[in-house]
Amino acid sequence: MVYIGFQMAKNFQLRNLNTSLQKQDYETVEQLCTMPMVRKLLGAYVSDLYQLRGYYMGGNTEKFEQHLKKMLAAQYPNADDKKSFLEQYYHTFLLKGQRTYADWMLEGIRALGDPLFTRYNEQAYCVMLDGRNDLIEEMIDTINSKKYYGFPLGVILFVIGKQYEALQDNENAAIYYENAKVCFHPSAIYVPVIQKKLARLAPKTETAPA
Repeated sequence: MVYIGFQMAKNFQLRNLNTSLQKQDYETVEQLCTMPMVRKLLGAYVSDLYQLRGYYMGGNTEKFEQHLKKMLAAQYPNADDKKSFLEQYYHTFLLKGQRTYADWMLEGIRALGDPLFTRYNEQAYCVMLDGRNDLIEEMIDTINSKKYYGFPLGVILFVIGKQYEALQDNENAAIYYENAKVCFHPSAIYVPVIQKKLARLAPKTETAPA
């Protein structure tokens, strides 16, 4: 009974937070996330993540940056939480071209000491922010190593497609974007970007009727 009551209270607070985000009531999000009871129910990581999201969506740059730095310095009980946070926001910043924030996140990624995690994220930075298009063969070798799957594999395929697009090889760009899309969950931040790219490339890759 105690467990059921705990879960009901936890789900109630999660609904409150999600409803507040949907209503763009970011002040309530901040208030909830800083309440000791809510932090105990949801845990420090989930509370911090919702608070960060509220600042980001609300355009509160000062508080967002302060809270982002706090989360980068934090040690959460579950190491996967920190990794998930770094990955999620790092790629948001890459797609939006926000180099300063991406630099902060990449520093945090490197601090984890995971070579595979660091490698694909550094490659993505080189292509998406530095505009490099000479990493195709290297990244194809990365794919062939079969050490990546899911979201990381999708990013690698996307970044290869982006390089081909920069080289005006639209056929290969579309192929890699299509393959990348399959790797992502439908709600992943890359999916709408890929859909727009494929829509733009489609007329250029169609062959004229005989």
